Amino acid sequence: MNPPILLALARCFQASQTGKCGWSQGDFTHDYRKLLEAAAAADGDDRVRAEADLKAAERQSGGLLTLDRHPRDPALVHRVRLAGAAAEAWLFDRLGVPSPTRRRDELSAGFSKAAADPAVPGDWADAWRTWCGDLAARAVRGAPIGPFAKDDPAGNAELLQVLPGLLAWRGESLIRFASCVLCGDSKRLEQLEARLRQALQEITGDPGLTLQSLGLLPKPRTVLLHGPLRLELPGGTLDTGLLAGPVQLSETDIAAAERIHTPAVRLLSIENETSFHEIAKLRSGILLIHTSYPGSAVRQLFARLPPELRCHHFGDSDPAGFDILRDLREKTGRPIAPLHMDFRDCDDPPLLTAEDQRLLERLLALPAHRDLHPVLAQLKAAGHKGRFEQESLGRPHPEWPFHWIP
Repeated sequence: MNPPILLALARCFQASQTGKCGWSQGDFTHDYRKLLEAAAAADGDDRVRAEADLKAAERQSGGLLTLDRHPRDPALVHRVRLAGAAAEAWLFDRLGVPSPTRRRDELSAGFSKAAADPAVPGDWADAWRTWCGDLAARAVRGAPIGPFAKDDPAGNAELLQVLPGLLAWRGESLIRFASCVLCGDSKRLEQLEARLRQALQEITGDPGLTLQSLGLLPKPRTVLLHGPLRLELPGGTLDTGLLAGPVQLSETDIAAAERIHTPAVRLLSIENETSFHEIAKLRSGILLIHTSYPGSAVRQLFARLPPELRCHHFGDSDPAGFDILRDLREKTGRPIAPLHMDFRDCDDPPLLTAEDQRLLERLLALPAHRDLHPVLAQLKAAGHKGRFEQESLGRPHPEWPFHWIP
């Protein structure tokens, strides 16, 4: 059984700058009284045993561990001293655990070994070797090694195994499919996403790179729509106006279309899918698109539609709903008018959160969206959201604009 006083000394050493970053010059010393306190041996029989164990260790170490005594009273000990890297190795070998220096060396060796991984594709091989070499150097000197962890060898090995597969991935796939292929677990890539993103950005030098940039998608890039839309494709014409229900159109087909046009006189984008489906049932002849913050498929469809098409957006009338409208306008470049996005007072409304208030301030500071400022100012003055949900307007009726505000 290891003496508690030596275990305490090892912990104190590990927590020190020398323990974390390695030896530079001089010895490691620790205050004697504080060491006794760290070992819960400041007095009584525990102190007697701790002092006896320290003296025995001093004799056994051959001068690597020493007690700094008062020059005129050897019974008074001021500090415990470890004389360099050899003393560190002796202490941790004595306790039967890897020393901090050994752990750093092993961590560094893992990165050095990974630098030669043949699974890394050739176009990234040089950047990978440079990155792994830098990590190896940082590990030796105890510098930060994010996204890796110094005390998680299994987790580090997993990241180093998955990253080459991500760099080699070609084409678009759902992230859970790729996760099964690369990790043997359909959800693992999503769990590791933040750490993987940091690593990939460092390797590639691209601060905006994401797993989606590599083609790993949380869901297919599609747009949910209803109403008259004609896509002239190389193999023929697709007319969604012939369909009674909504249809999901892929970004691939939008891009492949030679021409996209619509006989509809207006387009209505709808934030909530529940409201979208209720309005779609009416078969009004208006082109309906379901979208919150617009994904790439939605943006591409807007770009292919006639510029003269009148566009409206029906969203929740809370700060987040207006921010979606702002994003739609900015991402599509179209003058999209709000529909039924008025402040509606009610009893016992949900209060604005701190984030809601910050969002309101940002929106009110944007001159390009000045037409929204009156209702935003109402929200701010009220301090609450009111009856903000689209569904609160009740069931829609067939004639535009589908709802009358009560």
